[in-house]
Amino acid sequence: MKNSTKVLMAIILVISAMGLRAQTANKEKGIYLTEQDYKNHKLSYLLESHDKLQLNEFMNGKNVSLTYQGKKIKLAKQDIFGYRLQGQDFRFYQNEAYRIIDSAGFLLYSRSKLVQQGKGPKPVEQFYFSGGANEPLLGLTVANLWNSFPKQVSFRYSLQRNFNGDADLVAYDKLSGQYKIKYLYFKQNQQVNAQASF
Repeated sequence: MKNSTKVLMAIILVISAMGLRAQTANKEKGIYLTEQDYKNHKLSYLLESHDKLQLNEFMNGKNVSLTYQGKKIKLAKQDIFGYRLQGQDFRFYQNEAYRIIDSAGFLLYSRSKLVQQGKGPKPVEQFYFSGGANEPLLGLTVANLWNSFPKQVSFRYSLQRNFNGDADLVAYDKLSGQYKIKYLYFKQNQQVNAQASF
């Protein structure tokens, strides 16, 4: 009886520690100074609970303000890659923050914008992509994808076959845990690589 109680207590402690570590990772916030920092998950100015991060998004502000270890720091958005906040990574592009929603192969982003609908503006999620972490962002459309991957003919044709319109490009398959567009991208690359090895 005593042994089973000890084992149970040990299991509870391990599970609690794992949960605490996961919560800490999700609460990490800080700045990615470079694209390489983002790729390596290396945050500069790792902010504690008493530190502050101000994005200055109103009127397309050009700077990020930090209170870091009691010091006020101002960083130009054009000079840094992005930031991490509440378990999400963001990239600055033309002084606006875009949430990185998938980084496998090429990057997918989302951004909420106010769009006039009915009686007033409402936030609408808009989607973008870039070929790499340091390349320009483009609206996620079949035409933009078609033009961005000229050498990946199979992928381009699969876009036409599998998507009826631009809105379909953000279809997410919960069972496989990936966006349909990423599945097609990697499937076409695998087929090309398999053919090249013959």
